[in-house]
Amino acid sequence: MKPEKPELLAPAGGMEAFIAAVENGADAVYLGARAFSARGYASNFSEKELEEAIDYAHLRGVKVYVTVNTLLKEDEIENALKLLSWLRNIGTDAIIIQDLGLISLARKYLPDLPLHASTQMTLHNSEGVELAKTMGIERVVLSRECSLEEIIRIKEKTGTEIEVFIHGALCISYSGQCLLSSLIGGRSGNRGFCAQPCRKKYRLYCEGKQVKTTGSYLLSPKDLNTTSGLGALIEAGIESFKIEGRMKRPEYVAGVVRIYRRLIDRYIENPAEYYVSEEEQEILTQLFNRGFTKGYFFENPRWKLMSRENPHNRGVPAGTVTGYDRHSNRIRLKLSRPLRLGDGIMVENAETRPEDKGKIISSMYVGKGSVYSAGVGDTVEIPFDSRAPSGSTVYRTHDKKLMDSLKKESESGSLRAKIPVSIMATVISGRPIGLEIRDRDANSVTIESEYLVEKAEKQPTSKASIEKQLSKLGNTIFEAAELYITMEEDIFVPVGQLNELRTKAVEQLENLRISRWKREPLDVLQVCKSEEKGSVKKGLEEKESVEKESEKKESVENAGQEAEKTIQEHLPMHSLLSVSVYSLEGLKGALAGGADRIYFGEGLFRRPEITGQEEGSAKGSEAVFEKAIAETQKAGKEIYLITPKLVKDSRMESIEKIFSHVRKLGADGVLVSNLGTLGLVKAGKIPFIADSPLNIFNSRTFAFLLQEGAQMAVISPELTLEELKCVTPHGPAECIVYGRLELMESEHCLTGGLLGNNNGQCNAPCRSGKFTLVDEKNYEFPLLMDYECRLHLLNSRSLCMLEYLPEILESGVSSLRVETLGMDNPDEIRKVTRAYRKAIDTYLETGKKGSENCEKLGKGFTTGHYFRGVQ
Repeated sequence: MKPEKPELLAPAGGMEAFIAAVENGADAVYLGARAFSARGYASNFSEKELEEAIDYAHLRGVKVYVTVNTLLKEDEIENALKLLSWLRNIGTDAIIIQDLGLISLARKYLPDLPLHASTQMTLHNSEGVELAKTMGIERVVLSRECSLEEIIRIKEKTGTEIEVFIHGALCISYSGQCLLSSLIGGRSGNRGFCAQPCRKKYRLYCEGKQVKTTGSYLLSPKDLNTTSGLGALIEAGIESFKIEGRMKRPEYVAGVVRIYRRLIDRYIENPAEYYVSEEEQEILTQLFNRGFTKGYFFENPRWKLMSRENPHNRGVPAGTVTGYDRHSNRIRLKLSRPLRLGDGIMVENAETRPEDKGKIISSMYVGKGSVYSAGVGDTVEIPFDSRAPSGSTVYRTHDKKLMDSLKKESESGSLRAKIPVSIMATVISGRPIGLEIRDRDANSVTIESEYLVEKAEKQPTSKASIEKQLSKLGNTIFEAAELYITMEEDIFVPVGQLNELRTKAVEQLENLRISRWKREPLDVLQVCKSEEKGSVKKGLEEKESVEKESEKKESVENAGQEAEKTIQEHLPMHSLLSVSVYSLEGLKGALAGGADRIYFGEGLFRRPEITGQEEGSAKGSEAVFEKAIAETQKAGKEIYLITPKLVKDSRMESIEKIFSHVRKLGADGVLVSNLGTLGLVKAGKIPFIADSPLNIFNSRTFAFLLQEGAQMAVISPELTLEELKCVTPHGPAECIVYGRLELMESEHCLTGGLLGNNNGQCNAPCRSGKFTLVDEKNYEFPLLMDYECRLHLLNSRSLCMLEYLPEILESGVSSLRVETLGMDNPDEIRKVTRAYRKAIDTYLETGKKGSENCEKLGKGFTTGHYFRGVQ
């Protein structure tokens, strides 16, 4: 039995790329509006272009998904909902979406608009996908780090449609969890403006000494290419195969879509004979590559994932440098591939920056004469401003002939197969001609002519003549697959009447194919606007009241579930001070400094002094948690256990173990960072606080998480102080006021990839000392590794808001948080905690700012985004 054919989903950053995608065989295209798209630097589509694109696609049987997949600020929510409403009306097939608040609004006010969860939602486990389903998500774009085995398991457990990337650029961080571009330059990847700092140069240091590395682009991955493993992905039953590339040229879209269309069809037709030709692979390589990888589908690629020597398109090798003429400033090349004027080249080891991306050939010489093109084996000279050592490889980064061909063919309108239609005509004397045209998508048009069929006076019209005229569908998108003519003999029909009737029927069928996807407008925005500010808190109190009445009628099986606290009970009389710690020593320092609440994450991270993973596991044993909980409770403070940000299905038992510590040892609850853990914690009725990796950017997202049962939510560190004030009136909120913010979490172990064995075995170099990455401006970014061998990159500077504590407190937050990630010294933790404790107490008691400031805590601090915000 043939496997199901997956949808081929193509990118489009503009109308030319969109047409190229459709004409070269895409089943669906994803694109962005001018606002709220995670590719803010693409040209994207105006409203007029969006409607034209959707109509163009629907006419040809192609779906269109619009990306509204950025995090939304408070003042953007209304416009985003308006955009969704309009997109619904014009027939958008689905919205690719990230913001939890917008999802909740869309489900409430636009219930018939299909929603697909963006990869920016970091969905990577079955529980998270299940929760997304309850939110109204129909399809999930899983994290690129999921293996094929994990994808199959998620599909089996959830029954949800799955979409995966099969080709194009990769992020080194889990999507939706990267703040690197944001904190370095104010361009938020969560809002579509990533400046790609991962493609910059970095140096690796260990304990202050530089470590020699192969290449300098230490965070730059290769591009994804799954052609060789495509069959396994098809057999897994994945519904949609997605090509990355909304920032790419139309020719790139045309070429990549065409090849994957061909490969998918080839496998479906005959799996046993599936192959990828050298020509197909070369075209993909020529169009764009940083080197290729199959990603995480079939194995953890470790060091083979990375393109450390060149973060840009390397094209294909085209020749070798044999010399340089300094008088004419020409480089001499021996060609291994043809070159022609208009091609682009990049010369390895040339005395120029890789960022310059090479040169377009405007003139080329063989001997003393100029030439338009040269072939394999020829030696040519090309004007070139920079020298390069003899023997250096020359890459052809742009193939003008290929690109011109792809452009011309895509614009011709002749590539996409015609849509077969059945034509039925009734031609009877004295009656109008009856014509029905029906496509294979159940669209049918029936019309009659104003003309009445006449009896033939001389030459009757033949059946063959009628068939010929009605099947002349010419430049339309249709072809006549079947013709059924019912007619009398000896009748006469003018050719012009047949042509006019056929043209009208075709126009009506085209309109029907487009209009059937349009939806009647819904008047929802006024209803949304009328919701009262603060209704979140009111709704939660009503929900708590209903739950209490229900609990009175039920027998209580678990004493720990008898007295659920209301949201009002969790509102503190004063602002709490929370401290995240990752060791017993750190916990003691935080308590000594005056913390009200402890977030305890023992065992999450490796430390240099630990000599074996078993020792780390022992540290995270129940005895350690028991001691931590006892110490905190003895001090009369709260303790919440930190759950990992990323938890694959195979590691969910680690979450259950944390839950068991809460139940058995009496911790106050857990800190939750992903939707999968949130689903589990709800099912287990464990008290929880929603942490900042859930990207709480606006009051709607805040409301959703509180309604899901969160006692408190930690607001995104990308919000300004003014933006924070828009969220805090709606419930108990916490903000981070000190510490090194985590900039990314990556499945790739950087130190193991650089310093481990090339056979894929890791000798745990992360235990040998403290590692940092240093950028071109000499900023140092500490690295941490967790016990799943994932990389955590911390900011080069610690956030410190001591001087601005009054402004923070006046914003209405219920809790301030000190983050000690990367801090090993308990005395330092105590000192920082005490400074914040004193500053809070001074202001609450006197209404005045205290004497505490960041200079007393050290050097090199930042105020993060509290005053500068993000794009």
